[in-house]
Amino acid sequence: MAAGNYPLTVDSSEGVDWKKRLKALGIVRKRGKKKEENLQKVKSGREGEDIASLLLEENSLRILERNVRYPDGEIDIIADDHGTTVFVEVKRRKDAALGTPAEAVTPRKRERVIRAARRWLAAHPGRAGAVRFDVVAIRDDSPAVEWLRGAFDASR
Repeated sequence: MAAGNYPLTVDSSEGVDWKKRLKALGIVRKRGKKKEENLQKVKSGREGEDIASLLLEENSLRILERNVRYPDGEIDIIADDHGTTVFVEVKRRKDAALGTPAEAVTPRKRERVIRAARRWLAAHPGRAGAVRFDVVAIRDDSPAVEWLRGAFDASR
């Protein structure tokens, strides 16, 4: 490999100023979110799932599992609706600035939920009858809870 104009060793004579020089050029390291922000997001998500679970139970659904996670997908709530296995995605938003909560269930998110549902059904063959995918959308500014039954399906 030819070195060309790129030095293989770094000249350390620049000292600590290299960070300032990069910053002046607009090249800065992107840092992760602060731990407190991440914890708040998790807490908000859990509260949303609690609200959704109560809504489903009030409407005679039996909660089977919550927060089922696989490497390639996750399911917020799995419930039984009189023999139909219901996979529920819960979305919560403070306000509509980034769109409605239901709009946040993108095609990619739907694919991840469907993949996780297929894995869960493979592990629970007795539940492989009728299946439905619902979305519970929660807005804090209204406050409003919207339950979209059959919001999407697994057909491609």
